[in-house]
Amino acid sequence: MLTTFVIALREGLEASLIVGIVAAFLRQQGRRDALTFMWSGVALAVLLCLAVGAVLTAIDRELPHRAQEGLETVVALVAVAMVTYMIVWMRTHARGLRAQLQADAAGALARGSAWALVGMAFLAVLREGFETAVFLLAAFQEATDPVPAGLGVLLGLAVAIALGVGIYRGGVRLDLGRFFRLTGLVLVLVAAGLFASAMHSGAEAGWVVAGQSEALDLSAVVQPGTVWASLVTGILGLQPEPTVIEVAAWLAYAVPMLIFVAAPDRVQASVRASALGVAAVAIPAVLVIGLAAGGDAASPAAQAAAGAGGARTVQVAVSDAGCEPARLALASGPVTFEVSSRGSGKVTEFEVVRDGRTQGEAENLVAGVGGKFSLTLQPGRYELRCPGGTRSADGVLVVSGPRRQPALAPELARGVDGYRRYLEANADQLVTRTARFTAALRAGDAARARALFAATRAPYERIEPVAESFGDLDPRIDARVNDVEQGTPWTGFHAIERRLWVGRTARGTGALADRLQADVRRLAGLVRTVELEPAQIANGATELLGEVAKSKVTGEEDRYSHTDLSDFQANVEGARAAYAAIAPVLRRREADLDAEIARRFAAVDAALRPYRSGAGFVPYTALERTEVRRLAQHIDALAEPLSRAPARALSA
Repeated sequence: MLTTFVIALREGLEASLIVGIVAAFLRQQGRRDALTFMWSGVALAVLLCLAVGAVLTAIDRELPHRAQEGLETVVALVAVAMVTYMIVWMRTHARGLRAQLQADAAGALARGSAWALVGMAFLAVLREGFETAVFLLAAFQEATDPVPAGLGVLLGLAVAIALGVGIYRGGVRLDLGRFFRLTGLVLVLVAAGLFASAMHSGAEAGWVVAGQSEALDLSAVVQPGTVWASLVTGILGLQPEPTVIEVAAWLAYAVPMLIFVAAPDRVQASVRASALGVAAVAIPAVLVIGLAAGGDAASPAAQAAAGAGGARTVQVAVSDAGCEPARLALASGPVTFEVSSRGSGKVTEFEVVRDGRTQGEAENLVAGVGGKFSLTLQPGRYELRCPGGTRSADGVLVVSGPRRQPALAPELARGVDGYRRYLEANADQLVTRTARFTAALRAGDAARARALFAATRAPYERIEPVAESFGDLDPRIDARVNDVEQGTPWTGFHAIERRLWVGRTARGTGALADRLQADVRRLAGLVRTVELEPAQIANGATELLGEVAKSKVTGEEDRYSHTDLSDFQANVEGARAAYAAIAPVLRRREADLDAEIARRFAAVDAALRPYRSGAGFVPYTALERTEVRRLAQHIDALAEPLSRAPARALSA
């Protein structure tokens, strides 16, 4: 809030001064015609500035995640440049600003040009407004809560207008030199924070690869969610765990600029000039270093993973704090993550995410039970997510080096193409079945909706690893009530399921039906754009079996309808289709392992067969505890050899 307040106050006061002085001169001269045009010009300038802000915000929201980070980096750097110019200009001109403005206005009137004053007011508001739009967009991008930030803007503008009116009427005698110096000190800190934030978002965009190791651990001081943390991050731009490049950027800007602004007038001009000279060298140097190719020396984990040729192995872990380590630096190329658990069982998942898409994950991690998955890492910045940890911020994986896009062997290329067709066919089937299901809901036919529920969900369960990779789309479609954060609407299949089985009605499901249909259509469109590689597809087979072990076999997934066995079957079918993408290569390299996996799939099919009923299955509640245990044993027996398949099939 303080950041946006200071920006709006500074910019608003300069515009208010110019408009107030021009209005006073026109009124003294009796030129009410020009005064009317001046206020019209001011209003037009305000509207143009609002339009610029709206367009920039709209563009930012519509871009993909990585492009958003790139735009935020550019906006932040432009804002830093504009703030710097404003600070330097005000530091050298503030003391005589009012007299200069009055002299300019008097000169215009002496030449008989009232329209020059109208243009002067219009351009002043337009210039300050454009600058404010850029500054505030950068500030809002860094704000954790837009409401206080918005209030800061309104308060800043209100105070600026009030001061402008007071100065115009002669009731306020403001020492502009002292005012702009004090606010300049605050803006130096704001700009330093923006510069550090530009390094952060630049790393998210994949532009900044140097200096990504952790420089400081400020989590004990900057505790997310507290007022103090909002103040520190909002004004100073400091994160709980800033990187080396972020700290370097902050210091390179803040130190010389604070000297320049804070130095009293009696200090020799050469001192202030030297401070500006240091800033002029240090700030571009940080930019050059940050954007330079190469970047960090590898972390210990990266050095352990380095190797020539094939996939490397990286040892990571989850703990009650989150991901361990929280920062990794790796070279591009194939890598296998081996994940263990060091905690009490509070954190059970490890995910590698990029541009809002989950690239790979290990689930159901507890002491003694780990997981692994393989990826081909491309250069850029990834997130390491371990949901449930006490460390609020996600971990970071920075990948440097050339883009790796190895040519696929013909067998794997055919496998990837075949799995893509499988994904698209099931996504289309999901759209068609959801349309029938939601039509029954809108018609109020609860009995038909209940009959369609399990079959409608089956295509989604087959392609769930890919569906889960699209940010918040999976929670909107498939979240259970305990997965929904407080204050977030609960939508999707399971929200409808509770209405149909607990409430025994389809009434009140119209909005849920519309949302579900829109979300599955969006999913079907995204499936056609997803990039696929053999390692991710093979990982998906293991992930699907993890879904069975985590929720289907426990009965917690479809807790109202008890149609869990239908989901169970669909997950197994999806795992079989994903495994088929790499099976020909594994069959050639390790025929015994391929044969074992085939036997295990057949055993799972045989274990499910007795529970079939018509086109579906008996309710999950019809199974005895021993029968549930037997199904779980068959899934575990399949999961073990299947987890070994990606590394064996895809190793160089």
